[in-house]
Amino acid sequence: MLSRTLIGYNLSLFFLFLIGMLIGTKLHTPAMFFSLVAGFILTSSSLTLLFLKMYPEKNSWNCGNTLDLESLELLTENTLNTLVTMVEIRDSYTVKHSSNVALYAYNVAKKMELTDVDCANIYMGCKLHDLGKIYISDEILTKPSRLTEEEFNIVKDHPIRGHQIVSKIKVFQNTCIPDIVLYHHERVDGSGYPSGLAQDDIPIAARIVAICDAYDAMTTTRSYRKAMEPEMALETIMNQSGKQFDPIITQVFIECIRNNHMAPVRPPIFGTSDKGSLNKT
Repeated sequence: MLSRTLIGYNLSLFFLFLIGMLIGTKLHTPAMFFSLVAGFILTSSSLTLLFLKMYPEKNSWNCGNTLDLESLELLTENTLNTLVTMVEIRDSYTVKHSSNVALYAYNVAKKMELTDVDCANIYMGCKLHDLGKIYISDEILTKPSRLTEEEFNIVKDHPIRGHQIVSKIKVFQNTCIPDIVLYHHERVDGSGYPSGLAQDDIPIAARIVAICDAYDAMTTTRSYRKAMEPEMALETIMNQSGKQFDPIITQVFIECIRNNHMAPVRPPIFGTSDKGSLNKT
């Protein structure tokens, strides 16, 4: 009965989210509403999944059927993907960007022999890394020319804004997901943002995502420039090794791209197990 109540609560929030999308779009002020509703949805679905993992004996319907954890994980994944799709739709020039970055980063993490839990968390961190862009106006996100310095400073706030959301989701708090959202624009020479971290002060998960994020951005056509050829993008990344990017991760990434080690993946949604070496303690 309790699990049915929790699932019903999730579905109610999901429909509220859809209504919010319509209202927000109509009013042209979606960012704040989206962030609040998205936070509720993510927290609710994630906590439901965590609850039923902790108390499997509660996982039953009144009619006697059992709702298996695979189905619950699919429900949570679909909810998260809805949120990611919403972010990508608002920035039409980076459609599928988060998914591409997740694919690259997951394979790089596997190549570096990180744990399955860490790889899953990195994958989900990538899917949500640009979440803070829901606070940015459409005029800036879809501007058909290069941004002004003032506009770019607004964009530079998106890691902090996204972190404010994911850091409040309890099942994410002991993972590397908040670090990815907050630090994926840091540079190993200390010239990145928002904190100006350098070298190993930047969490390794964020260093992995930084390269994958940059590569996908360079090889994607934008309104103000054409996509860069993959090999030219790799040369740019190599030239920035030790400056913008971690040298060791750079080599692994280049090897994965050139040897076509970017296999399609469908990893777990995220991992809260203490087996993750990148988990917070």
